Amino acid sequence: MEKTYQVRGMTCQGCADTIEAGITASLKVKSATIVLEKSQLTIVSDFSYDESSVDMVLGRLGNYGIASATDHSKLEIPLNNISPTTSNLKTDSLLSTVVEYFFSKKPIFVALSIVIITSFSLQLPSGSFDFNSWMMDYMGIFFVLFSFLKLLNVTGFSNTFKEYDIIAKYIPFFAVGYPFIELGLGLAFLSETFLFIAALGTLLFMLSQSIGVVKSLRHSEQIQCACMGSTVNLSISSLTLFENMVMIVMATYMIVHYL
Repeated sequence: MEKTYQVRGMTCQGCADTIEAGITASLKVKSATIVLEKSQLTIVSDFSYDESSVDMVLGRLGNYGIASATDHSKLEIPLNNISPTTSNLKTDSLLSTVVEYFFSKKPIFVALSIVIITSFSLQLPSGSFDFNSWMMDYMGIFFVLFSFLKLLNVTGFSNTFKEYDIIAKYIPFFAVGYPFIELGLGLAFLSETFLFIAALGTLLFMLSQSIGVVKSLRHSEQIQCACMGSTVNLSISSLTLFENMVMIVMATYMIVHYL
């Protein structure tokens, strides 16, 4: 059963991602898809949900709701009643967009903040900053932390990972073993052993994931990101690609440095 609703309050892709994830989790639907340009939400489910139920979930997710004939956001306002502080409204709208995007991706921002803060903290005892040492700490902590999240539910992770990772699509058992591989890479970087092999593996695996992410984004596919395992419900986004590209750049630098 498929039903489409007009949604008010969406301003960016972050809003769309938040609504899709929230509706899917709260109403247990098969899929929830946003067409941002048309402000439309399409729900595919075995059950029929009335507007009030969907509207209630949207209200919990943020300043969203089902648009209706009596929706005041649709009412025309006379030009002489418009406030001259248009620039302030634009600033508020931009700030709101940034805040909404942050909260829609909060788990990954928190995880990356932990990685960055911890890696910089490990530089404090030496009294100076060594870029190569910091980079190895960053990559090591990154892999250990994210592998832990994947290991919480290996089966759930592998099912999601196979949807977009190029290697996992053709070698299914690779998806099951990847969290353990990622843990090994993290320990290699932290212990500064087998660095060339670890960097080469990082480059290969991150490229495989990035290609899959780019394909998904180009086709506007709504696929859960497996970067934080299956316990955290995040859709693939440009942030996923950025995260992978940072690791690709670091791995490439290390390969060139240790050749």
